[in-house]
Amino acid sequence: MCLGGIVLGFTYSFIKPTYNKQSYSGFVYTVKENYFLFNSGGERLYVYSKNHTYDLGDYLTISGKKEQLDFTVLESGFDFKSYLNKKGVYSSLTPKHIDVKWRNFIRINESREKALSHFNKEERSIVGAILFSDGDESATSESLTNLHLARFLSASGLYISLFALGLNYLLKLFLKDKHAEIITIALLAIYLVFTIPKFSVFRVVFLLLLKWINKHPLKKRFSYLEVVSFAGIICLLFDRFLASQDSFILGFGIPIISYLIRHVYPSEKIKSYLWKSFTIYLFFIPFEIMYYHKVVVMSFPRQIVSTPLFLLIGIVSLLCFFRIPIYAVDKGLIFLLKGYTGVIKPLSFGLLMPEFNIVILIVYYAIYIVYLYYLTIGFRPIQRWLSIGMVTLTVLYAIPIENRLTSEVSFVNVGQGDCTLIRYHQKVILIDTGGLTYNDIANGTLIPYLRKKRIYKIDTVFITHYDYDHYGALENLQKEYKVNNIYDYYSSYPVSTCGLTFNNYNIYGLSSNEENDRSLVLSFNILNKDFLIMGDAPKWVEKEIMNDNEKIPCDILKLGHHGSDTSSSDKFIQYINPKEAIVSCGKNNKFGHPSKSVVDTLNKYRIPIRRTDLEGTITYKELSF
Repeated sequence: MCLGGIVLGFTYSFIKPTYNKQSYSGFVYTVKENYFLFNSGGERLYVYSKNHTYDLGDYLTISGKKEQLDFTVLESGFDFKSYLNKKGVYSSLTPKHIDVKWRNFIRINESREKALSHFNKEERSIVGAILFSDGDESATSESLTNLHLARFLSASGLYISLFALGLNYLLKLFLKDKHAEIITIALLAIYLVFTIPKFSVFRVVFLLLLKWINKHPLKKRFSYLEVVSFAGIICLLFDRFLASQDSFILGFGIPIISYLIRHVYPSEKIKSYLWKSFTIYLFFIPFEIMYYHKVVVMSFPRQIVSTPLFLLIGIVSLLCFFRIPIYAVDKGLIFLLKGYTGVIKPLSFGLLMPEFNIVILIVYYAIYIVYLYYLTIGFRPIQRWLSIGMVTLTVLYAIPIENRLTSEVSFVNVGQGDCTLIRYHQKVILIDTGGLTYNDIANGTLIPYLRKKRIYKIDTVFITHYDYDHYGALENLQKEYKVNNIYDYYSSYPVSTCGLTFNNYNIYGLSSNEENDRSLVLSFNILNKDFLIMGDAPKWVEKEIMNDNEKIPCDILKLGHHGSDTSSSDKFIQYINPKEAIVSCGKNNKFGHPSKSVVDTLNKYRIPIRRTDLEGTITYKELSF
């Protein structure tokens, strides 16, 4: 029943509103620092409003222009458009005027800030992620990221369930079951108001309410699974877009699985706990790969140890939210968590991989369902072999077979910057790393990208020159990846590394004070193609190169200075005569890259133009034995 509701909701989630008008009235239902989400007559809209003071529940009338969502998405970075689409938001509203018709007297954001005001920045990131899902759209603290627990526990709402269980137990010492349970639900409902629109809290409270109704007024007329199914279907009727959200799948999947395996090894508590934990972990593995592009080899034992500590932090944080002044206890537990993650950091080695494709995902969960069946009926031999099968499937998926058979050159979409990945079988070279002052390119783009490509080390890095958009991500990248060799404009050329030879044609600008004048101009041959990477070399360097070289072979030209008119002169383009030209630049960048004059020159000589701001990462790959 619940599965049917999920399928129906998932289907309806692709239906998009198409109507347009001049003025929109409705309620604010999600608030962030520089934007809010707005529901106007059932249509959900994204409204950008920097440093606004609107809060959840405010009723507004907004005059403005509605457009399709359009956000910059870097390689392997957070896809805000996809995130909003999953929540049923397909359009943005650019406001000309906002009129507050009714102001919610409960200032929810102010209450959240008050609850978090007792903690420092690191503590806030942890407590905020647990209580209010703050930071779900990006990495929160290193402690949570290293444990791979934040999304799992936040989406499952497990700490809330344990809090309810403990509160119930205490209240039942003084009250009848019926009254103790309803008081617990009422207290959690208060917390629910301040977590809107966090689904995991709503799910726990709503499920507790349905269980209470089934237990007392209905005298246990329905089974637990029927109650959970009713809850899931009602949630989907309330919001069909939940069907495609991880919080819904994990939130209902984990309770159902936990119920089905409740009698596993009943006489052996430790063994029962381990098998139950392992079963839930197997369910979560595809999500772990999707979130982190990595399965840590010691992940399961680490989580067995750390989950109780994390849940305790969640419960204590919840007590702090209810103004019970035990902030020092919460700080102490967070200190222990940070210390613990520091100790286990050497155990963070894992299997790198992209998220499961649809075929692997179907096969994995098909095996999981059969495994769950045999586990529940107590048929141990088949159950154990099936669990081994799932782990083996994951390991086989992680083996970088493709990397042994192919070579590639990828112009990585790092926004307004440069980064080129060269992989010659298992050897990896980067030319520049990109770098943005407002975005951690290493942790947000390069590291996830390299993990998805199953790359464990970087053999060589070339830095064309020391402008931040070319080298800024190197420092943080080296914290995750060992880099064996680094070459720049002070190095001697040609350089032979990883079976390839790199020539530098800019021997003229080293004495200049301008970084662009010093920029490497690198050539190399791979995939039976000649590549020429211009860095940010200006036109005068191009002129010198033409004067001293009769001809430079070039199939793929990486345009200088992101397609700026300070590079790529008409004569140089005619001289190089590439088969394709690559522009690495940011979407709607303020510099106007690539320049119209450069584009016109390329069109003049009928040279195809490929741009990372339009295509994303551009890859050339071939079999290479």
